[in-house]
Amino acid sequence: MQDWDWDDLRTLQAVARGGSFAKAADEMGRHETTVARRVRRLEQVTGHILWRGADAGSTAEGTLLLSHIDRMQAEAAAAANALSGQGWLTGSVCITAVPWIVESAVLPVVPHWSEKAPNIRLSLLSDHSNLRLMHGEADIALRMAEPRDEGDAVAHKICDVPFVVAGCGDWVGYVEEMAHLPQAKWSEAEPGAVCLRVSDVDAAHAAVRQGLGKAWLPLCKTEDLPVTTARRRVRPLWCILHPRSRHAPAIRAVVEGLLPLVKTRLQG
Repeated sequence: MQDWDWDDLRTLQAVARGGSFAKAADEMGRHETTVARRVRRLEQVTGHILWRGADAGSTAEGTLLLSHIDRMQAEAAAAANALSGQGWLTGSVCITAVPWIVESAVLPVVPHWSEKAPNIRLSLLSDHSNLRLMHGEADIALRMAEPRDEGDAVAHKICDVPFVVAGCGDWVGYVEEMAHLPQAKWSEAEPGAVCLRVSDVDAAHAAVRQGLGKAWLPLCKTEDLPVTTARRRVRPLWCILHPRSRHAPAIRAVVEGLLPLVKTRLQG
């Protein structure tokens, strides 16, 4: 077997990340034909078809090889950090979560964590939609519904997030589009009228704060509100990682260092 060219491996990685030869060419500053030629050369060296195109993506053999490429790159980065004499991790990590989790649980703990990992740059995507990690839209997703449509993504439960009743008067419920949310169902099952319907936790919190009613809210969002402490329910929080990048040192640092702080914040 011929020696593998690291540049060919990086090219395959860029193709998988971008989803096409054209996007990989733009990212690497090369011609599309050069990118395609390098991938085909790697296929000849390995003896396997690795990439079937933008619609089909990588083959099983390509996915296996990509997982090893990512680990090789992560180990090289770790070695560089160790040899720098500083031992600091570097890199960029993107976390996506619903807005209230970003605002109430992630942002408050970032300053403390950043002191221990000053060279890791965080990006936070506040989004209600189920951004797909498999397409490279984020490195880590925090979701309150058990993942079911993320392909080979790796998921683990972080904690149970306590919800309590805050406020007084009639209930603040949720609009029809959000009726599937557990806290929406909890409100509808309670005795008493629903005086107002909103679309998310932040709006429910604002309504309660302005004295418009009571609602089931995450405990961490009730610091400034009257709470019925005897009544609690919980919703699970899940961490979802891309199967190939979960071993990257910067991502592991966030999972092992930042997320425990987020967990503590969410549990009040």
